[in-house]
Amino acid sequence: MASSATSLEPIDVDGIIEKLLSVRGARPGKQVNLAESEIRGLCLHAREVFLSQPILLELEAPIKIC
Repeated sequence: MASSATSLEPIDVDGIIEKLLSVRGARPGKQVNLAESEIRGLCLHAREVFLSQPILLELEAPIKIC
């Protein structure tokens, strides 16, 4: 199954977030079942978001680095 980042299929991000949050407060290590297509879709969408952001931040002086 070869899919490219240019042809993103719609995924239910809210549904995936609900699945992940449904185990909040459960015992540590509780597994959440996500389909491979959901994980791939999330990764592809995240990649597109990161690539759409500027590479450099425009900052103004003075900058304090601790």
